[in-house]
Amino acid sequence: MKIMDKLKIRIKLDKKIFLFLLILTIIGITAGAVFVSILNSSDQTLVVDHLNNFLSSIENNKLDCFLALKNNLFSNISYILIIWLLGISVIGLPIIIFMFFSKTFILGFSIGAIISSFKAKGILFSIIYTFPGQVLSLLFILFLVMYAMSFSFKMIYVIFKKKTLDFKLIMNKYFKILIIVLIIVVLMGVYDAYLMPKLVKAIINFIK
Repeated sequence: MKIMDKLKIRIKLDKKIFLFLLILTIIGITAGAVFVSILNSSDQTLVVDHLNNFLSSIENNKLDCFLALKNNLFSNISYILIIWLLGISVIGLPIIIFMFFSKTFILGFSIGAIISSFKAKGILFSIIYTFPGQVLSLLFILFLVMYAMSFSFKMIYVIFKKKTLDFKLIMNKYFKILIIVLIIVVLMGVYDAYLMPKLVKAIINFIK
């Protein structure tokens, strides 16, 4: 009976965390997309120039895919490892939430910038940019953040209630989740560096 009660509490907690992160994702992406519209003209020009240079490098086969992959993997793997480690600490909870919100905000800003710069064409470019690479990466990062937060809550509960915890069992599961997320992020990084530019180039040639 105690096991069932604990299971019900765990499921209820996970649902609340997932709902919270889902709402945070929507707010972050929306805020990032809207933020583009309130930039001053000089900042908007910088964003447009950056996007034009990126598309130009793709169109002229000047994009360094290996460098793009290396930068992508470095930033994403570092981000994931930091979140994973923060989940183990009790004080890392607010930092995890802030980091996840920042991730969704940046994604929203990127989508908003693409659509704002290229109008109707930007919708097509933003779909290629976000799916499946960005979407799947964010989805699996969301689950990692959910487990990291759940882990933190467990640690807080154990400390304040002075309960025992099978730390090894929980750590094994937590470590497996880390490995799965890392694999997905690496695969999506390869997609974003090598396949996504080819799709963008094909769309550019088709539009022309």
